[in-house]
Amino acid sequence: MKVIIVDDEYYALRNLKSKLEKIADIEVVAMYEDPATALEEISSIQPDLALLDIEMPEIDGITLLGMMFKKRPEMDFVFTSAHHAYVSDTLETKALDFLVKPVKYEQLYVTLEKIKKIRSKSGMGHKIEMKCFGDFAVFIDGKLIDDNWRTKKTEELLAYLLGMNGKYVSRERIINDLWPDLETNKGYANLYTTQYNLKKRFESLGIHHLIKSRLGNIWLNIEDIKVDLLEFDRLSKSYYEDKSKIEILEQMVELYKGMLFENKLYSWTLSIQQPYDVTFDNALNILIQFHRERGDEKKAKYYEMKKML
Repeated sequence: MKVIIVDDEYYALRNLKSKLEKIADIEVVAMYEDPATALEEISSIQPDLALLDIEMPEIDGITLLGMMFKKRPEMDFVFTSAHHAYVSDTLETKALDFLVKPVKYEQLYVTLEKIKKIRSKSGMGHKIEMKCFGDFAVFIDGKLIDDNWRTKKTEELLAYLLGMNGKYVSRERIINDLWPDLETNKGYANLYTTQYNLKKRFESLGIHHLIKSRLGNIWLNIEDIKVDLLEFDRLSKSYYEDKSKIEILEQMVELYKGMLFENKLYSWTLSIQQPYDVTFDNALNILIQFHRERGDEKKAKYYEMKKML
């Protein structure tokens, strides 16, 4: 687990680093006395955990957590402070722990082991595959999961979070897209129940922490999931960076089994279906022209047939 430490006191940084290095599977990848520099570099360093001092000039630890979360929502956070009084201020931040300075090794060890245990239960050990093009389908360890979603909205929330490509989405936006006609309070109640049902469904399959939430946002932990939509996006980006690799387009069109969530009547899909449909159609046109120019009429006709499906 990659860890960064942010504290404006140099000796506090060194003290924490020396203790962390005694704990197995922990790598201190950076230490910062300047919170702004830490914020600037987390996208490139991609740490798993940040230990943040609360009392710092210019940017305090609580504010820094919110700013870091927007850049890297999959990170975990632990606060440190010399003052117990700050505990109540951190309760709503969803930080995983609060350690009083000077931090004792025993306390740090317990906190880190707890965090490692939480992260290890994020679905690793299970093969999770989700297909979004054409028929929406979920497979766990090769088995199709097509029942017991509790409600249609439970399944729809999963599809919605997949359509967001693992990005965190505000509760307000989800409510507006899934329950546009409900009053605000009713919408929040429905979302809470639906999110709870989705978590419980995956937990019944032995998968924990797949649906995550913090600071009013919800997102899907996609790191250990195979998703055709995400693979399509990755291939599309690769081709944009190097348009000489025609085989990338061939992989893309094989992934595309139909429009996004084609067999589901979700009102919000229209806005995201069209770009993928256009990208698929453009890929086919390029492949048809490429193979026809090289005299491979068989392949050209194969991709022409795909345009008709």
